[in-house]
Formats: sequence, structure tokens, C-alpha cells
Amino acid sequence: MIENIEDFKKILSNLPYLSIYEKKNKFVLVLERFDKNWKIGKKSVENLIENLKRKKIKDETILYDEYSYEALIKFEISRPISFRIFFDEEYLLKEDTANGITYELSPLTNEFLLFILGILREPEDLRDFFRLFPLRILREKIGEEKLEFFEFLSRIAMPRVYTLKIKSQEPRSSREFSRLATAFLFNLSYNLDIAIIEVRFLHELTRYRFGKIRRARPEEIEPPRRVYNSDLVYHYQMAVSTDSIPLQFLSFYHIIEHFFYDVYHEELIDVIRAKITSPDFSYKRKKDIDNLIKLISQKMKYKDEDVLYNEQEALYLTIVKYIKLEDLIDKLRTYDESLINYYKDNKVPFSQGSSIDFSIFDAEKVFKKIADRIYKTRNSIVHSKEGGKPKYMPFRDDRKLLMEIPLLRFIAEEIIINTAEVIR
Repeated sequence: MIENIEDFKKILSNLPYLSIYEKKNKFVLVLERFDKNWKIGKKSVENLIENLKRKKIKDETILYDEYSYEALIKFEISRPISFRIFFDEEYLLKEDTANGITYELSPLTNEFLLFILGILREPEDLRDFFRLFPLRILREKIGEEKLEFFEFLSRIAMPRVYTLKIKSQEPRSSREFSRLATAFLFNLSYNLDIAIIEVRFLHELTRYRFGKIRRARPEEIEPPRRVYNSDLVYHYQMAVSTDSIPLQFLSFYHIIEHFFYDVYHEELIDVIRAKITSPDFSYKRKKDIDNLIKLISQKMKYKDEDVLYNEQEALYLTIVKYIKLEDLIDKLRTYDESLINYYKDNKVPFSQGSSIDFSIFDAEKVFKKIADRIYKTRNSIVHSKEGGKPKYMPFRDDRKLLMEIPLLRFIAEEIIINTAEVIR
């Protein structure tokens, strides 16, 4: 949080294109390249900071006190939108006179802007969040509108970013405000057929999607030398095209899952073959036949006419068959060095999928941990129901689920490539 005037000055100097100077009892803010400047009284800034200090913070994106609540929201659709597609004005205001509550969707308040500035602070984070228009368009918009500095940040430097504001005549707890927020956003989703959700962490807006991996420029791409399984390619295209983190995860998982039965069946045949050709096995000995039947029963079960098998073991066997551990580690390090330590130090919080120590020199153990991490996470997404088992909660857990995408994606890509046929 911004603590004082000097802190305010330091953080604003990190904003792109912006310089800040002191002049007596005012700040002069100059937007370089645009011949635009603002003057802000120090006293008004001090008042904003004091108002902000009186607020309580929940997660990274909610400010509240006993009588008010302001939460960052986003429209959960695949393309940027204008607020006015759904609402006639730049805000939506609804009053519940019976309960003394007002609801408002609108651009960020000045206190909330200061709050976000205080969290981000560093130049690279500020540039990532304040997605400025291209310079030409920005210059046109600045020239068109007479905006105060905070209005500029809210409406031009941060387009399509809004907060939900709730005010109550009676004092309420953060839990009560949160329930009111969920109820109001559901009403909007139900009636307008759009998903408007509370953002729990700023990274959901700044680095929400799995980073783009551009491996070559268009002119460098060669004609294909292999043909790929079309079913796998469709799942892959679904994964890289969607903004939905759970759908990304499940689409990459389906690529691996495609080979479960064949790999598991092949492994079972090898185990049986090894058993019956062993020098200590005799088909004349009833005990040996009983043990063989027990082995097969443990590996495969039947439900009606469907064959059931151990899916986590099938996942492990598929990874073992198609993935080279050193190649997987190299891809993770190339993409983001910190992921190696992240997987080592952290279980998946909502599924309790195993941590993975890539430094141990035992590929079998590492692959078993990978299979456990992926399988438990998949189950927590697919079986999100009440009960004792860990479960994934949409939107709330997306930030953590996003961290699992690189591991799963690199495995899926290797499987697509390693199961392809060379064009002849």
C-alpha cells in the first residue's frame, strides 16, 4: 500500500511515459510525447492516502470497511469488450432500498487506483498492467477528452477494467459483502448471458494465459516432415485457443489419455508373457495358474461390457513410453527456470498433487510423481463435488491451475510429435 507522499511520487515515476515534478504544494505530472500535463494538489493526494489507510484489504483486489466494498472484476469472455456493449452508460447502478444497499459497476475509484499502484510498484509490473493504447490512438484520445489524471488512468490507460462497488447503510462483515457481490454478479450473468467475476489476484489480468511460445518466424517454418494424429491435433488446437484454464488443462490431458488403453494393455501382455515364460512357472501347477488369474484381475476389471483399468498407472506408463525426462526438464527451464523449483517446493494446493523433485537421478520416481500430480489435478477438475476429496473451484483456483499448464503442455506436445509418422 502507498504509505505517504514520497511513496506516491516514487511509484508514479515508474509509470510508462510519465514524469513527475514537485512545484510548491502541487505535483506536476507530464505525459511525455503527448504534450499533456496535470497538476495535483499534495493535500488531495494526502487525503486519498489517508482514506486508503482506513480500508481493509482482502486478497489482492478487494478494499472494504464496515459500510463499503470495492472489488476488481472482469468479463470472462474470449475477446476484449466495451462496457457499453451491455450497458448504456459507463456505469451500472442498482439500489436495494428495502435493505439499504447499492450496487455499482464502474471504473475504479481514485482510492482503488492508488491501492493497485501500491501493489504493483515496479516498472515492469506497472507496464504489464497499464495496457496503454498504441501511441497514435492514445494521442487522439487524450486530445479528445478533458480528463483529470486519475480519470486518465482509469478510462484510457486501463480500458475495460472495472470494479464492483457495494455500499450498505448498516455495518457488514467482509463475508456478508462477498456474498452480496456473488449474488449481484450472478443476477447479471443470469439475465445478460455473460460471466462477470471477481478477480482475486492481479496476475489474473496481467499474466492470465499460458505464455505464448513462438518458436519461429513465419518465414522460418518448414513444410511438415511428419503427419500427426488428427484427433490429437484437434485437442491441441482447442487447448492453445481457449482462455479457459481448466479447458486448456483437460484438452492437453486428452492428448495423453488417447494412448492409455493401448499402453496399459501392451504392458499387461508383457507382464503376462514374462510370467508364463519364467522358468519357475508351470501351467500344470494350480497355484501358478491362480496367481496368474489374480494378477490379471488386479490389472483389469470389468463393469458391464467395459474394461476398467488403473488410469493413473496408464498415465505413468504413457509418460514413460513417450517422454525423455532430460528433454522435458530442458523445455521447462527454457520456458521458465523458476518452474523447476516451483514443482519441487509445492504440491498442487487444491488437488494435493505430488511435488516433483526433478534433481533426483531416478526417472521412474520422477515420472510417478508427475503422473500423481497430473492425475489428481485432473480428478479435482472433473469431479468437483461435495465430499472429502480435494476439488477445484472455478476462477478461485485458476491462478494455481495455470502453473500446471506448462508441464502438461510439454508432455502433450512430445506425445504428438513422437507418435507421428514420417511423410514418405
